[in-house]
Amino acid sequence: MIITNVNNEIQNKSLAKDIRFCIEFAKKNENKILSLVNGSYDVGYNNIKMNLGKYFTKSENEKFWESHKKYLDVQIMINGNEKVAISNIRNMEVKSFDSEKDLVILEGEKEFDLVMRTGDVLVFFPNDVHKPELNISETDNSGSIRKIVTKVVFKIEIDKIRMFNK
Repeated sequence: MIITNVNNEIQNKSLAKDIRFCIEFAKKNENKILSLVNGSYDVGYNNIKMNLGKYFTKSENEKFWESHKKYLDVQIMINGNEKVAISNIRNMEVKSFDSEKDLVILEGEKEFDLVMRTGDVLVFFPNDVHKPELNISETDNSGSIRKIVTKVVFKIEIDKIRMFNK
C-alpha cells in the first residue's frame, strides 16, 4: 500500500509512471471530475480506467472486505472525507472472486483504519485488503453519520504498468 497526497511532489516523483499519471490527471481535472456523473471513464492512457463515485459514507457493517488480483487501485479523494479499514490478505479468508469485475470478497479481522481527506491518495496492491467508503465516526455534532464524498478509483492493469519513463 502507498499513502500520499496529490500535493506531495517529492514522494510522488518516486512513484511508478502510471501512478503519477493518475495523480496528475486527478489534480489537473478536479473541476471536470466534480461535474461528471458516477461511472467509468477512459482517461486515454495505457488502458487506465477511472471509476468515479459520488456517494454517502456507510457504517462498517454495510460494506465488505475487498481486494483485486489483476488491477492496482489508485484511490484519490476529490472532495470529502472517509474512513478506510485496512488488512492484509494473509489475515483473511477468501469468500468469492468475480474475475470479470476483478473483485475478491474476503472475511477477516481489521488491522487498522485510515482517514482519507480531500487530496489524499491510497494505492492498493493485491495483498492490500480494504473496506472503503466508511463513516469517520458514528455521530457528529448534528447527529448525522453519513457524509457525501467524491472519489475516483483508477484501475491500472498490473501486468501492463509502466514503471519509469519508457
